Amino acid sequence: MSTTLTVKECADVFRTGAAQARGIGSVLGGMGAKLTGKDNSGFFTPANDSPFASLDDDPPDFTVGVFVPKFAAGAQGNGTAVHMYVWDRGTTRTVELYSPHGMGGGMHARKLVTKVTDAFTDADPACRVTA
Repeated sequence: MSTTLTVKECADVFRTGAAQARGIGSVLGGMGAKLTGKDNSGFFTPANDSPFASLDDDPPDFTVGVFVPKFAAGAQGNGTAVHMYVWDRGTTRTVELYSPHGMGGGMHARKLVTKVTDAFTDADPACRVTA
């Protein structure tokens, strides 16, 4: 997507979108994970450990991820991550959202990315979303 929000504003919107993406099931799954000591939820910096990383001639200016617990097996630490990559292009920012998941996590990943995307379109009416 393309937005006129600053990089800091993008980070704030991402934080808001991630909070809005946590439904009651996620909250309950997270509570179960905390009780069992397997809580992985929260924000992190995604690692660029690809063997091709050194060839990247346009690395993002800002990167953040969030891990959101699932209800089903949430007590085991199961959940879905959403990554945000931001490139500062002067008057606009390019924002990419990515959610790595296994075969069974596609629906949860799509829901989370949609909630975060909605937060961007709410915060910036000029935001252009592309799939």
